[in-house]
Amino acid sequence: MTDELENERADELEPTPPEISEAETAARQAALGRLDLLRRVQRARSGTPEERLDLAFDATDEVLNALLDNEATGEEELTIIARRRDVSHEVLRRMAGDRRVQESHRLRRILALNPKLPASAGLRLVPNLFLFDLVTVLITPALPLEIKTAAENAILQQYQSLPLGQKITLARRGNGGRLLPQMLNDVNGEVVRAALNNPFLTESVVSTAVWKATHQHVIVLIADTARWANRNYVKMALLRNRMLPVGRAITLVATLTPSQLKELSNDPTVPAQVRNLVIQQMKKKPGGTA
Repeated sequence: MTDELENERADELEPTPPEISEAETAARQAALGRLDLLRRVQRARSGTPEERLDLAFDATDEVLNALLDNEATGEEELTIIARRRDVSHEVLRRMAGDRRVQESHRLRRILALNPKLPASAGLRLVPNLFLFDLVTVLITPALPLEIKTAAENAILQQYQSLPLGQKITLARRGNGGRLLPQMLNDVNGEVVRAALNNPFLTESVVSTAVWKATHQHVIVLIADTARWANRNYVKMALLRNRMLPVGRAITLVATLTPSQLKELSNDPTVPAQVRNLVIQQMKKKPGGTA
Protein backbone atom coordinates (compact mmCIF):
# COMPACT_ATOMS: atom_id res chain seq x y z
CA MET A 1 0.00 0.00 0.00
CA THR A 2 2.87 2.40 0.77
CA ASP A 3 4.37 1.84 -2.68
CA GLU A 4 0.98 2.50 -4.29
CA LEU A 5 0.59 5.79 -2.43
CA GLU A 6 4.10 6.86 -3.40
CA ASN A 7 3.28 6.07 -7.03
CA GLU A 8 0.12 8.16 -6.78
CA ARG A 9 2.06 11.12 -5.35
CA ALA A 10 4.63 10.92 -8.13
CA ASP A 11 1.86 10.57 -10.67
CA GLU A 12 0.09 13.66 -9.36
CA LEU A 13 3.20 15.74 -10.01
CA GLU A 14 4.00 14.35 -13.46
CA PRO A 15 2.98 16.81 -16.19
CA THR A 16 1.05 15.77 -19.26
CA PRO A 17 3.64 14.94 -21.95
CA PRO A 18 3.82 17.61 -24.65
CA GLU A 19 2.89 16.68 -28.17
CA ILE A 20 5.70 16.32 -30.68
CA SER A 21 5.48 19.27 -33.04
CA GLU A 22 4.60 18.73 -36.67
CA ALA A 23 7.71 20.66 -37.68
CA GLU A 24 10.02 18.38 -35.71
CA THR A 25 8.34 15.26 -37.08
CA ALA A 26 8.44 16.56 -40.65
CA ALA A 27 12.14 17.42 -40.42
CA ARG A 28 13.07 14.00 -39.09
CA GLN A 29 10.89 12.22 -41.64
CA ALA A 30 12.50 14.20 -44.46
CA ALA A 31 15.92 12.99 -43.34
CA LEU A 32 14.70 9.39 -43.04
CA GLY A 33 13.18 9.62 -46.51
CA ARG A 34 16.65 9.68 -48.00
CA LEU A 35 16.97 6.00 -47.11
CA ASP A 36 14.94 3.38 -48.96
CA LEU A 37 12.17 1.60 -47.03
CA LEU A 38 13.89 -1.80 -46.93
CA ARG A 39 17.00 -0.34 -45.31
CA ARG A 40 14.91 1.51 -42.72
CA VAL A 41 13.04 -1.69 -41.84
CA GLN A 42 16.33 -3.59 -41.48
CA ARG A 43 17.70 -0.89 -39.16
CA ALA A 44 14.49 -0.96 -37.14
CA ARG A 45 14.94 -4.70 -36.62
CA SER A 46 18.66 -4.77 -35.84
CA GLY A 47 20.04 -1.24 -35.75
CA THR A 48 21.80 0.69 -33.00
CA PRO A 49 19.90 2.54 -30.23
CA GLU A 50 20.62 5.84 -32.01
CA GLU A 51 19.20 4.50 -35.28
CA ARG A 52 16.10 3.20 -33.50
CA LEU A 53 15.51 6.63 -31.93
CA ASP A 54 15.56 8.26 -35.36
CA LEU A 55 13.29 5.58 -36.81
CA ALA A 56 10.69 6.17 -34.08
CA PHE A 57 9.75 9.23 -36.17
CA ASP A 58 9.30 7.22 -39.37
CA ALA A 59 6.09 7.82 -41.33
CA THR A 60 5.48 4.20 -42.37
CA ASP A 61 3.73 1.41 -40.46
CA GLU A 62 6.29 -1.06 -41.83
CA VAL A 63 9.15 0.63 -39.98
CA LEU A 64 7.19 1.24 -36.80
CA ASN A 65 5.98 -2.36 -36.70
CA ALA A 66 9.58 -3.50 -37.22
CA LEU A 67 10.57 -1.42 -34.20
CA LEU A 68 7.83 -3.08 -32.16
CA ASP A 69 9.04 -6.50 -33.36
CA ASN A 70 12.53 -5.69 -32.06
CA GLU A 71 12.81 -6.71 -28.38
CA ALA A 72 15.71 -4.27 -28.04
CA THR A 73 13.42 -1.32 -28.71
CA GLY A 74 13.17 0.42 -25.36
CA GLU A 75 10.99 2.89 -23.51
CA GLU A 76 12.62 5.96 -25.06
CA GLU A 77 11.76 4.92 -28.62
CA LEU A 78 8.30 3.68 -27.58
CA THR A 79 7.62 6.97 -25.82
CA ILE A 80 8.27 8.89 -29.05
CA ILE A 81 5.84 6.68 -30.97
CA ALA A 82 3.19 6.84 -28.24
CA ARG A 83 3.31 10.65 -28.17
CA ARG A 84 2.92 11.10 -31.92
CA ARG A 85 -0.42 12.20 -33.37
CA ASP A 86 0.37 11.04 -36.92
CA VAL A 87 0.77 7.33 -36.18
CA SER A 88 -1.86 4.95 -37.55
CA HIS A 89 -4.61 3.54 -35.37
CA GLU A 90 -3.31 0.03 -35.96
CA VAL A 91 0.20 0.77 -34.71
CA LEU A 92 -1.18 2.41 -31.59
CA ARG A 93 -3.60 -0.48 -31.07
CA ARG A 94 -0.70 -2.91 -31.25
CA MET A 95 1.27 -0.82 -28.76
CA ALA A 96 -1.58 -0.96 -26.23
CA GLY A 97 -1.19 -4.73 -26.12
CA ASP A 98 2.62 -4.70 -26.04
CA ARG A 99 4.19 -6.14 -22.90
CA ARG A 100 6.62 -3.22 -22.63
CA VAL A 101 3.74 -0.76 -22.57
CA GLN A 102 1.71 -2.78 -20.10
CA GLU A 103 4.66 -2.93 -17.72
CA SER A 104 5.49 0.80 -17.89
CA HIS A 105 3.37 3.38 -16.09
CA ARG A 106 4.85 6.15 -18.21
CA LEU A 107 4.02 4.43 -21.49
CA ARG A 108 0.51 3.45 -20.37
CA ARG A 109 -0.18 7.05 -19.40
CA ILE A 110 1.20 8.64 -22.57
CA LEU A 111 -0.54 6.17 -24.87
CA ALA A 112 -3.89 6.51 -23.08
CA LEU A 113 -3.73 10.29 -23.59
CA ASN A 114 -3.14 9.99 -27.34
CA PRO A 115 -6.44 10.91 -29.05
CA LYS A 116 -5.51 8.72 -32.03
CA LEU A 117 -5.60 5.58 -29.87
CA PRO A 118 -8.75 3.55 -30.70
CA ALA A 119 -11.24 3.53 -27.82
CA SER A 120 -11.26 -0.27 -27.66
CA ALA A 121 -7.50 -0.26 -27.04
CA GLY A 122 -7.69 2.62 -24.57
CA LEU A 123 -10.24 0.74 -22.48
CA ARG A 124 -7.59 -1.93 -21.88
CA LEU A 125 -5.26 0.66 -20.41
CA VAL A 126 -7.69 2.54 -18.13
CA PRO A 127 -7.87 -0.11 -15.36
CA ASN A 128 -4.08 0.15 -14.89
CA LEU A 129 -3.85 3.94 -14.72
CA PHE A 130 -3.20 5.77 -11.45
CA LEU A 131 -5.75 8.12 -9.94
CA PHE A 132 -4.41 11.36 -11.38
CA ASP A 133 -3.82 9.73 -14.76
CA LEU A 134 -7.56 9.14 -14.73
CA VAL A 135 -8.18 12.78 -13.84
CA THR A 136 -6.00 13.87 -16.76
CA VAL A 137 -8.03 11.60 -19.05
CA LEU A 138 -11.22 13.33 -17.87
CA ILE A 139 -9.94 16.83 -18.59
CA THR A 140 -8.30 16.06 -21.96
CA PRO A 141 -10.84 17.32 -24.54
CA ALA A 142 -9.95 15.20 -27.58
CA LEU A 143 -10.22 11.75 -25.99
CA PRO A 144 -13.16 9.45 -26.87
CA LEU A 145 -16.22 9.54 -24.62
CA GLU A 146 -15.88 5.81 -23.91
CA ILE A 147 -12.42 6.39 -22.40
CA LYS A 148 -13.62 9.31 -20.28
CA THR A 149 -16.58 7.30 -18.99
CA ALA A 150 -14.33 4.39 -18.07
CA ALA A 151 -11.92 6.75 -16.29
CA GLU A 152 -14.76 8.34 -14.32
CA ASN A 153 -16.08 4.90 -13.34
CA ALA A 154 -12.61 3.90 -12.14
CA ILE A 155 -12.34 7.04 -10.00
CA LEU A 156 -15.81 6.57 -8.50
CA GLN A 157 -15.02 2.97 -7.58
CA GLN A 158 -12.10 4.06 -5.40
CA TYR A 159 -13.43 7.45 -4.29
CA GLN A 160 -14.70 6.55 -0.81
CA SER A 161 -11.41 4.88 0.16
CA LEU A 162 -9.16 7.76 -0.97
CA PRO A 163 -7.10 9.64 1.64
CA LEU A 164 -8.40 13.14 2.42
CA GLY A 165 -5.48 14.88 0.68
CA GLN A 166 -6.14 13.03 -2.56
CA LYS A 167 -9.86 13.80 -2.33
CA ILE A 168 -9.10 17.50 -1.95
CA THR A 169 -6.72 17.49 -4.94
CA LEU A 170 -9.26 15.55 -6.96
CA ALA A 171 -11.98 18.05 -5.99
CA ARG A 172 -9.83 20.91 -7.32
CA ARG A 173 -8.97 19.26 -10.62
CA GLY A 174 -11.56 16.59 -11.38
CA ASN A 175 -14.30 16.66 -13.96
CA GLY A 176 -17.14 14.38 -14.94
CA GLY A 177 -20.91 14.36 -14.82
CA ARG A 178 -21.05 12.04 -11.80
CA LEU A 179 -17.75 12.82 -10.10
CA LEU A 180 -18.34 16.52 -9.41
CA PRO A 181 -21.72 15.93 -7.70
CA GLN A 182 -20.08 13.22 -5.60
CA MET A 183 -17.40 15.64 -4.39
CA LEU A 184 -19.93 18.43 -3.77
CA ASN A 185 -21.78 16.17 -1.33
CA ASP A 186 -18.73 14.80 0.45
CA VAL A 187 -18.94 14.17 4.17
CA ASN A 188 -15.84 16.35 4.64
CA GLY A 189 -16.30 20.10 4.24
CA GLU A 190 -12.72 20.59 3.01
CA VAL A 191 -13.50 18.48 -0.05
CA VAL A 192 -16.70 20.42 -0.74
CA ARG A 193 -14.86 23.74 -0.37
CA ALA A 194 -12.21 22.60 -2.86
CA ALA A 195 -14.87 21.39 -5.31
CA LEU A 196 -16.59 24.79 -5.22
CA ASN A 197 -13.39 26.27 -6.68
CA ASN A 198 -13.16 23.66 -9.44
CA PRO A 199 -12.82 25.41 -12.84
CA PHE A 200 -15.11 22.85 -14.49
CA LEU A 201 -18.01 23.51 -12.13
CA THR A 202 -21.21 25.00 -13.57
CA GLU A 203 -24.27 26.68 -12.09
CA SER A 204 -26.41 23.71 -13.10
CA VAL A 205 -24.20 21.26 -11.20
CA VAL A 206 -24.16 23.46 -8.10
CA SER A 207 -27.91 24.04 -8.05
CA THR A 208 -28.49 20.30 -8.47
CA ALA A 209 -26.06 19.69 -5.60
CA VAL A 210 -28.19 21.96 -3.40
CA TRP A 211 -31.30 19.93 -4.17
CA LYS A 212 -29.56 16.61 -3.50
CA ALA A 213 -27.40 17.61 -0.51
CA THR A 214 -27.48 15.26 2.47
CA HIS A 215 -25.10 17.26 4.70
CA GLN A 216 -25.85 20.73 6.06
CA HIS A 217 -22.25 21.86 5.62
CA VAL A 218 -22.76 21.52 1.85
CA ILE A 219 -25.60 24.04 1.96
CA VAL A 220 -23.69 26.40 4.26
CA LEU A 221 -20.53 26.33 2.15
CA ILE A 222 -22.43 26.99 -1.08
CA ALA A 223 -24.37 29.83 0.58
CA ASP A 224 -21.08 31.33 1.78
CA THR A 225 -19.43 31.16 -1.66
CA ALA A 226 -20.34 34.39 -3.47
CA ARG A 227 -19.35 32.94 -6.85
CA TRP A 228 -22.29 30.52 -6.60
CA ALA A 229 -24.71 31.95 -4.03
CA ASN A 230 -25.27 34.99 -6.26
CA ARG A 231 -26.33 32.84 -9.22
CA ASN A 232 -30.10 32.89 -9.58
CA TYR A 233 -30.74 29.16 -9.86
CA VAL A 234 -28.41 28.38 -6.96
CA LYS A 235 -29.88 31.13 -4.79
CA MET A 236 -33.45 29.97 -5.35
CA ALA A 237 -32.48 26.36 -4.65
CA LEU A 238 -30.78 27.40 -1.41
CA LEU A 239 -33.85 29.28 -0.20
CA ARG A 240 -35.99 26.21 -0.81
CA ASN A 241 -33.63 23.95 1.15
CA ARG A 242 -34.65 23.23 4.75
CA MET A 243 -31.01 22.92 5.86
CA LEU A 244 -30.22 26.58 5.05
CA PRO A 245 -29.56 28.45 8.35
CA VAL A 246 -31.75 31.50 9.00
CA GLY A 247 -28.77 33.88 9.00
CA ARG A 248 -27.80 32.85 5.47
CA ALA A 249 -31.44 33.05 4.36
CA ILE A 250 -31.71 36.65 5.60
CA THR A 251 -28.68 37.63 3.50
CA LEU A 252 -29.98 35.90 0.36
CA VAL A 253 -33.55 37.18 0.65
CA ALA A 254 -32.25 40.75 0.70
CA THR A 255 -30.81 40.24 -2.80
CA LEU A 256 -33.99 38.93 -4.44
CA THR A 257 -35.86 40.75 -7.19
CA PRO A 258 -39.61 41.43 -6.85
CA SER A 259 -40.41 38.57 -9.24
CA GLN A 260 -38.24 36.15 -7.25
CA LEU A 261 -39.88 37.25 -4.01
CA LYS A 262 -43.31 36.65 -5.51
CA GLU A 263 -42.28 33.23 -6.80
CA LEU A 264 -41.04 32.09 -3.39
CA SER A 265 -44.00 33.55 -1.51
CA ASN A 266 -46.36 31.41 -3.61
CA ASP A 267 -44.29 28.22 -3.37
CA PRO A 268 -45.57 25.80 -0.68
CA THR A 269 -42.24 23.92 -0.68
CA VAL A 270 -40.40 26.96 0.74
CA PRO A 271 -39.72 26.52 4.49
CA ALA A 272 -42.06 28.61 6.65
CA GLN A 273 -39.28 30.71 8.20
CA VAL A 274 -37.91 31.59 4.74
CA ARG A 275 -41.36 32.43 3.47
CA ASN A 276 -41.85 34.82 6.40
CA LEU A 277 -38.57 36.52 5.51
CA VAL A 278 -39.71 36.78 1.89
CA ILE A 279 -43.01 38.41 2.90
CA GLN A 280 -41.20 40.91 5.12
CA GLN A 281 -38.84 41.75 2.25
CA MET A 282 -41.76 42.22 -0.15
CA LYS A 283 -43.12 44.93 2.13
CA LYS A 284 -39.78 46.77 1.91
CA LYS A 285 -39.47 46.58 -1.88
CA PRO A 286 -40.94 49.48 -3.90
CA GLY A 287 -44.28 48.37 -5.26
CA GLY A 288 -44.06 45.12 -3.28
CA THR A 289 -47.12 43.39 -1.87
CA ALA A 290 -47.62 40.93 0.90
